[in-house]
Amino acid sequence: MTAFHAAFADALDGRPDALWSGMADDERSRAALAVYRNTTFKARIDALQANYPTVSELTGEEWFRATADAFADAAPGDDPAMATFGESFPDWLERFGPARSLPYLAPVARLDRAWTRAHLAPDASPLASDQAARLGPALAGVVLPLHPSLSLFRFDWSVPSLWLAHRYPELDGSLEWQPATEGLVIWRPGLEVRARRLSPAEYDFLQACRLGRPLAIASAAAQAAQSRPDGRPDVPSLFAGLIQAGIFASPVPGPKP
Repeated sequence: MTAFHAAFADALDGRPDALWSGMADDERSRAALAVYRNTTFKARIDALQANYPTVSELTGEEWFRATADAFADAAPGDDPAMATFGESFPDWLERFGPARSLPYLAPVARLDRAWTRAHLAPDASPLASDQAARLGPALAGVVLPLHPSLSLFRFDWSVPSLWLAHRYPELDGSLEWQPATEGLVIWRPGLEVRARRLSPAEYDFLQACRLGRPLAIASAAAQAAQSRPDGRPDVPSLFAGLIQAGIFASPVPGPKP
C-alpha cells in the first residue's frame, strides 16, 4: 500500500489530515470523500448483516443497522474480504450499552461467527467408519482430531435452541430464552455447514477429544456425564454416530520410521 492509499484509508475512517498533503482541502474534495466514506460504511454494514443474520432477525433490521454503523465506526477492520468482517462483533456487542437488556445477542452472534468460520474453513476429509474399524483395539489409545471447521459450545441458557430455530428451522429449535444447559456443534464435513445440539455425554466426549485426550479417556468422560436417566450412555453408539456425522478429521499418517 502506498502512502497515499494509507492516507486515503485513514480518511475513510474519519482521519483525513494526512490526505490533504497530496490533494486540495476544499469543499469539492470533502464532498467526494464523503461519498466514498458513505459507500464504505454501507458496505461494512451490509457485510455485518450478512455475517450475523440471526442477530439481525432477533433485533430487527433498523436496530441492527444502527448498531452496525456504530460498530463499523469503532472497529473498521483492515481485511478487504467482507466475508470475514466483524470478527470482534460478538465481544463488542457484549459491551454495547443498548444491547445489555438483550443478553442473548452476544452468544447468538458467536454462533453466527462460528457458522462463518466453518463456511470459510479449508476442506478436510472426515474420518470414515472403516478407518476407525481398521484400528481395532488400538483405537482406545488414539487421539482423534476434530474436524478443522468445527466449533464446540456449551451454554447455561438456551442459546443453541434459539439460534437453531432461526438458522435451521427444520431442526425444531425453541424460540424461548430460558435457563437450560445446552451443547452445540457447528462444522462443515462437506459442502454445507451443519449444526446440531449435543447431549451432555456427546459434549464431554468431544471436549475430551478437543483437549487431546485418547478415546479411552473421552469414553470415560462420556460415561461420567450420565446423560440418560435410565442408565449410562451407550458410548459405542455415541461414537459411531459422531463418526457418521463427519465430526472427526481423517488422521494423516505420520512418516514411517
